[in-house]
Amino acid sequence: MVSQSLNKHPYVSIVIPLYNQQLPYFREALFSALAQTYGPVEIIVSDNHSTNEVPAWLATQADTRLRVVKPDQFLPMVEHFQFAADQAQGDWILYLCSDDYLYPTCVETLVNHLPNNDSAAVAYGELASVDFQNLDQIKFYYNRKATGLRTPAQSLNELIGQRPFFAWIPGGMIRRDAYQHCRDVLNGRITYGFDVALLLKAHEAGSILYVDKPIGKFRIWAAKDGKLGGNRLGEIIRDAGRCVELVETSTTLRGYVTDSILANWRQYQARRMELSVLIDFFTKGSTASEAESLLSVVATSLALPSSFTKLIRLLLKKPLSMFSRPLLASLYDAYIYAQKWIKRPV
Repeated sequence: MVSQSLNKHPYVSIVIPLYNQQLPYFREALFSALAQTYGPVEIIVSDNHSTNEVPAWLATQADTRLRVVKPDQFLPMVEHFQFAADQAQGDWILYLCSDDYLYPTCVETLVNHLPNNDSAAVAYGELASVDFQNLDQIKFYYNRKATGLRTPAQSLNELIGQRPFFAWIPGGMIRRDAYQHCRDVLNGRITYGFDVALLLKAHEAGSILYVDKPIGKFRIWAAKDGKLGGNRLGEIIRDAGRCVELVETSTTLRGYVTDSILANWRQYQARRMELSVLIDFFTKGSTASEAESLLSVVATSLALPSSFTKLIRLLLKKPLSMFSRPLLASLYDAYIYAQKWIKRPV
C-alpha cells in the first residue's frame, strides 16, 4: 500500500474482532462498516472460532470489501484483537467492536482532517455511549473538545488531565506503522484497558488528531444486562495501574509530563477506582468483604489509601451499610437519569 504521506486517499482497514456476538448487534456493527461513505476501505472480520449462528450468517455476505479471517486456534480476547489488526492491509487501521456502530461518515470525516504529511499517528472523534439495547438512546458523549492536531506532549497531557475518562474506540484510526510500533501492548498483560494503553503508547509514534464530530457509538454492558459474567473490577483496577506504569516507564512519554502531573493522575485513578468499588457494592455487584479486597487491589496497583478510602470503608461496614447502601443506590439512579439529559459523564 502507498504510505499516507504520498496518498491523499489512504486505504483504511476496518477491523472487527468477533466471538459469539449476538447476531442483531453484530449485524448493526458490520452494516455500519459497509455503509461508509469513504471509498478505499476493507472490512476484516476476524472470527475467533464462534460457535453460534453468526458464522453461518456471515458466510452469506458477499460484499467484495469484506474479508473473513480466523486464527488457527481460539485466542484470549486481547491477543485476538492483535491477530485481527495484524491482518490489515490498509494505511490506517480502525477497530470496530462487534457490538458497536460507526456513523456512515466516520472514515470520511477523519481522513478529511488528516494533515498533508504523515505526522498523525492516531485520528479519532467524538463517541456516544448508548443503551445496549437501543443505538438511538444516547447516554452521554465522551470527549467534547476542540478539533485539532495535537503534538504528542499536548495530547498526552490533555488525556491524562481529562475527567472522568476518555475513549477513542470504536472509530479511532491508528496509522499502520504506528500500530506496528504499539502492537506489543496487545500481548495480554493489559486486558480491559488495552484500548487506553494502545492510545497512550501511540504518542511515541506521532501527533494525535481529534475531530469534534460524532463518529461512533459505544455500547455499555454490565453483568446485570446478561452478557458479562463474573466480577471484572479487580482486573480493571490492575489495568489502570498498568496504564499509568506504561507512561512512567517509557523514556519518550515520560519526557512529556511532569512528576506532579503523573502523581496526580495516579491519585485520581485510585480514587476513581475506589468510587467504582463503592458503586459495585451498593448496586449489589459485590459483598462488603469483596469490596474490601478490591480496595486492597487499588492500594497495591495505584496509590495508598486516603481519607476518601477511609470513608468508603466506613460505608461498607454494618450497621451504617444497612442505611448507606439503599440511599447511595437511589442517588446513583438519579445520577444516571441526569446523565442522560446533560449527555456528559461526571
